[in-house]
Amino acid sequence: MTTVSVLIPAFNEKERIAVTIAAIRKIPHIAEIIVIDDGSSDGTAAAAEAAGADVALIIPHGGKGAALNAGLNVARGDVLLLLDADLGDTATQASKLLEPVRTGVAHMTIATFPVIPGKGGGIGLAVRTARKGIENLTGRTMHAPLSGQRAVTRTVLDEVGGFSEGWGVEIGLTVKALWLDFTVMEVPTTMTHRVTGRSFAAIRHRLSQYVAAQRLLSHLRSIREEFIANHGQKTA
Repeated sequence: MTTVSVLIPAFNEKERIAVTIAAIRKIPHIAEIIVIDDGSSDGTAAAAEAAGADVALIIPHGGKGAALNAGLNVARGDVLLLLDADLGDTATQASKLLEPVRTGVAHMTIATFPVIPGKGGGIGLAVRTARKGIENLTGRTMHAPLSGQRAVTRTVLDEVGGFSEGWGVEIGLTVKALWLDFTVMEVPTTMTHRVTGRSFAAIRHRLSQYVAAQRLLSHLRSIREEFIANHGQKTA
């Protein structure tokens, strides 16, 4: 029987985490919800625990990859559902990600979000960089290359060596899974999350995301031949 663990990396999400957890509780087959507080200053972990998270970890601020690896180390599930803390009620849409993985149709599913005119927060530089980089490395074009909403088997995570550190989690996971010929499927959802806007802090965040994407893509290019040779697989 498939056991599903939910991993929610969170940074200063005290105001949103409870609604997200409540929505996740409505999804069938969830065995545990693990929230990893990535060095928040607003009491996110305490709020998650009060909202019913099964585990609420607090780690030093190290980025999304470090948070997910910390959660993975304590998770019991053979399927991991990765969700952002700010999804709110729309987190129920994650059920669409689980079904293909639970039934063996896919090894990993990735949520695509609806395009809402006038609601986008950025110019998409990081997204375009990630999409082009993944395409160059694997031959696959991903519509949502930076989507953090995913369901993935533990087998995939074991084979790829867990999550990339920092903010290149999604790129590293997608590229390595495709290199190893795992079935990766994008799934349309109606999920929504907080738009970052065009403030100085938001622009700085997107710039950091772009730099992280460039750095990880460069690293992946440097290890490509060795990684594939060690696993006996070939790229597209």
